[in-house]
Amino acid sequence: MLIRVQSQQQQWRVLHSQQAEAVSFRKGSAAFDFADAMAREFHARTGQPCAVRVEVSDTFVDAVSYGH
Repeated sequence: MLIRVQSQQQQWRVLHSQQAEAVSFRKGSAAFDFADAMAREFHARTGQPCAVRVEVSDTFVDAVSYGH
């Protein structure tokens, strides 16, 4: 699973396929910490790989992955 942390209009959002709506944050660090915790929990619960991608404008970095 891929969890995406996106910067949009001075706000950060966390999105992933198993959640209908994005979770919003004012600080990027809070959004990343939330996404990282979700990824760790998902991998621990399912054993499936999970990654966190940080996206700003047209640029992204795959910041962390579990089980790859």
